[in-house]
Amino acid sequence: MHKNFRTSLWTVALAISSYSVHAQQPANAQLSEVCPLPAPLFDAPTHPITGLPTGAIGVRANRADIDSTTQVASFYGNVEVQLDAQQLRTQQAQINQQTGNINASGATRFTNGYVQVASENFRLNSGENRAFLSGARYQLTATGAHGKADVLSLSPQRVILEGSTFTTCPGDNPAWQMSAQEISLSEDEEWGEAWHAKFELFGLPVLYIPYINFPVTDARKSGFLFPTFRSSQKNGFEVEAPYYINIAPNMDATIAPRYMAERGLQMQGEFRFLSETSEGQYNLAYLENDDSTVDNSARYLWRIEQSHIWGDHWRGYINGTFISDDDYLNDLGSDFAGRADAQLYRHAQLDYLTDDWQVTLRAEDFELLGNYRSPYRTMPQITSHYSHSSPLDLDFTLFSELSHFRNQDDSTDTATRVHLEPQLRYHLEHPGFDWLAELSYAYTYYDQEQNLATGLTANPTRSLPTFRWRGRVNLERSVEIGDEAYLHTLQPQIQYLYTPYRDQSGIGIYDSTLMQDDYQGLFRARRFSGLDRIADANQATVGVSTSLFDNQARELARVSFGQIYYFENSQTQLLESADENLASRSDLALETRFRINNNMYFNSSIQYNLELHRTRKSQTTIEYRKDEFNLIQFSHRTVTNLLEEDVEQVGMIGVVELSPRWQMASNWYYDLANSRTNDALIALQYSDCCWAMRISGYRRINRNLEFNTGLPQVGAPEFDNGVSIQFIIKGLGSDNRSLLDLLEQSLFGYRHPFHLSN
Repeated sequence: MHKNFRTSLWTVALAISSYSVHAQQPANAQLSEVCPLPAPLFDAPTHPITGLPTGAIGVRANRADIDSTTQVASFYGNVEVQLDAQQLRTQQAQINQQTGNINASGATRFTNGYVQVASENFRLNSGENRAFLSGARYQLTATGAHGKADVLSLSPQRVILEGSTFTTCPGDNPAWQMSAQEISLSEDEEWGEAWHAKFELFGLPVLYIPYINFPVTDARKSGFLFPTFRSSQKNGFEVEAPYYINIAPNMDATIAPRYMAERGLQMQGEFRFLSETSEGQYNLAYLENDDSTVDNSARYLWRIEQSHIWGDHWRGYINGTFISDDDYLNDLGSDFAGRADAQLYRHAQLDYLTDDWQVTLRAEDFELLGNYRSPYRTMPQITSHYSHSSPLDLDFTLFSELSHFRNQDDSTDTATRVHLEPQLRYHLEHPGFDWLAELSYAYTYYDQEQNLATGLTANPTRSLPTFRWRGRVNLERSVEIGDEAYLHTLQPQIQYLYTPYRDQSGIGIYDSTLMQDDYQGLFRARRFSGLDRIADANQATVGVSTSLFDNQARELARVSFGQIYYFENSQTQLLESADENLASRSDLALETRFRINNNMYFNSSIQYNLELHRTRKSQTTIEYRKDEFNLIQFSHRTVTNLLEEDVEQVGMIGVVELSPRWQMASNWYYDLANSRTNDALIALQYSDCCWAMRISGYRRINRNLEFNTGLPQVGAPEFDNGVSIQFIIKGLGSDNRSLLDLLEQSLFGYRHPFHLSN
């Protein structure tokens, strides 16, 4: 959950059909240098009057006349009047010593720390504790907001402007401003109110509002957020108008109606809270009748995320996203899941932690998107992990698990698993080398209540010892390249793993899958995640990693490669129909990373089959990243034997500041195997000191998951095209986001290029 609550904005553009106004203000790295706070209307006195008691009036002038009868003092020439934090400068002023009233004629300059005012005259009524200035130009000290007023009145913590204007744009000809019959600004509450207001863009009135309220700082206040207008082939014309509700300092909500011409009206809601011990966020989106479907079915998304801490030992967490149908994300989108996501993961857990114990009660669920067999739910799972270390570097751990699985489609298809696994571990570590020896014994019992005609056993058990030994040598030397000194490291390592074979064909597959065989994965103790399959192994893994560091200990280059050598072929497969692994060695895993300079990086991960002389899987990326506003990344990705169809793609993603005011973003992913563009987006944004405009367009594959049978798509795919124009008003409170956030909403978002699993 994001802990920075959003700022509410005033609903100024609801009637501007030719523009799109959005609550998010895109940031610009250099724009702050172009748009600093405006200079004050006037400078503070060089020698202010000091040492006055509270409530006393201090005066400095070239000449003073005092009428003893009327008790009126008149001051002339460079008059300076000080009353607590209020300062007045003029050429002529009169002070009534009995009433405390002050009158000044001619050009005056007044400030109270909150606002500066240059006016034609000044009058202070001490009885009402209010000052009046006519023909005024004003500027708020903290924010730079400014304008003009026929009459400006000041009272403690409040400024009232009659016949006035208000804007946060610098200069005499602002891009936008509000003119109103009366504007009231509150110093304590940091918000303003306006009556009979007109909103003007580039000097043209575009909207009349009888009454509005708006923040003058980044303080939160209930009100409309700026709406967004979009257009796409799937949804038609769209408009979304969020309303923000500031419930409490640690609690808020947002209601966002979203109208889509092709689908209808969708209601969206969000509730958030934050406390010292817990935080949570709840979201709901509901479309009662989707006009684009044959049956006008209802479509929805709801999500919950909450964490809580009870004392020093207890932790709780729940997170889940639920949708009405598999195509919801593709058709309607969401901030909580990508359009390319293949599954939704939900889980809730309760943890108990001490120095030696960690006990977890968990329930988890996977929802596969598409026409696939539903996975099993874990309802519930109880795991415990006990660890104890002796002074002789000998560690003892005991892992235990009790899991109950239930088929999502068949409530009678259930299984219960009990697993116990004690382990002895000896780890010796020195600067020049380290080695690890592990001996474990795993016992697993199943109670499978399902159709045993599938070949499964009602109550299978499995007992498996495992021995693992790994040793590493850490070598280093100093080298000189050119005139620079570097540190070169070399780390060869070897691992031996032995697990005997056990027939596990009578056990169902509930939570196991094959894990990634990258360089680090070669040194795992197991091939499969979960506990339904523990593969037999009699193998040695050999690998080496070498790195180059500069004199500031920054890694400039790394090359790692390794391979597994099988002394016996593994007979345990995830699916019994799969062929046995008859190869004498695994694929060669190669990983390289190069820091070309402080902003440019090259990364590559490859799995290469030396017997078939072909690449199984690879990802290569070169990236230039100055900051989040200036980056460009090129990537190439291959996967072979994926559903009998090879995948080879190239991609580009970038965000570039063309100038302090212009920013461009784009991504493009091209399928080399099918000679087509799968996803493309381009956006151009202009940012000024007080307004911005963003124009974007996209083209992406329309994923029809409801009809996907798991086989490759036959024929040309359908594409969805869309455009968006957003007009952003700045200065009335907003978020700071770059165009990189827009790219994250595309089919393939930005990702750090360090793992093949990406």
